[in-house]
Amino acid sequence: MIKIPKPILTVCKFAFAAVPFIWIFSRVEIDRFIPTIVDVKWWTIPILFMSVIVAMLLQGTRWWLLLRAFSPGLTLRSAMGCHFRSLYYSLLLPNTTAQEIVRTVFMAKRIGKVTSWSAAWICKITGLMVSVGLSIYGLTVLSKVADSAYFMRIILISAMAMVLLIVFSFSKKVTRPLRHILLRLIPESIVGKVEKMREGIYQYRYKKRYVFWAGLITLFAQLSIFGGASMTIKGITGSSYFLECIAFIPLIEMISMAQPFTPNGIGVRDALFALMFARLHLSKEQLCIYIVISNLSIFLKLLGALPIIHDFMRKKKRIE
Repeated sequence: MIKIPKPILTVCKFAFAAVPFIWIFSRVEIDRFIPTIVDVKWWTIPILFMSVIVAMLLQGTRWWLLLRAFSPGLTLRSAMGCHFRSLYYSLLLPNTTAQEIVRTVFMAKRIGKVTSWSAAWICKITGLMVSVGLSIYGLTVLSKVADSAYFMRIILISAMAMVLLIVFSFSKKVTRPLRHILLRLIPESIVGKVEKMREGIYQYRYKKRYVFWAGLITLFAQLSIFGGASMTIKGITGSSYFLECIAFIPLIEMISMAQPFTPNGIGVRDALFALMFARLHLSKEQLCIYIVISNLSIFLKLLGALPIIHDFMRKKKRIE
């Protein structure tokens, strides 16, 4: 395996984040940019920020609910503290998976590894299922008035991915043959740990009520995010493009947050939004304003510093 020198890797990561911004902003015409800024409605940023905060709270509640299925003594306050700490640390992490790992590591010290990691996986797949489901709905509606063949290909791929995810998570008949393959490739001690987590995930089949409510909360969290994006576009352009946001933003988020190169998908997400705005026939100036406003919302994750400061102050008082 070729090992890439760290300086070159750092330059590549910076390029992934910076090049899309350079490409997007270099095409802006200043004489059209200023009037476009003036036309932005005053409520645009407050509504976006409010939608993001609501989504953060709902995501933390969903996680607590899934943990509580096997740890009924866990309080919402304790779970939210871990959740917001992970949001703060995620400012420097490449994707949401890394954020979820930090959150799960914090919680594993309190309630055990199996429950923590199993809940993290269920959180992940419920989020993906709702995102894909909403995207399929939006694409299905749009396919009736646009290039149906193009949209149907995306729908088919998304639906197949969602079905495979469900089957591999909850069907032992499908995953059992994989054990023999894993034993050949991975030490048995590691396979044993994976099987424990696999069993923890499987146990959620008997906690359908918790999974149902987690899915419902996820739906409202996603609608809050996509609704906030739609209202931001409306504040900039005058039209909400709600169905387009439902169709494309889940796909944009999944792609940008799956890549391991840039923190929080910065740069990659913006390049994908450029493609979306081009398809909607919106101007380059409107795209730039949207990108600036949407990236400002990332700094709401600084709210995660509050429980960290609180812990620090408590430890300081104990020492005194």
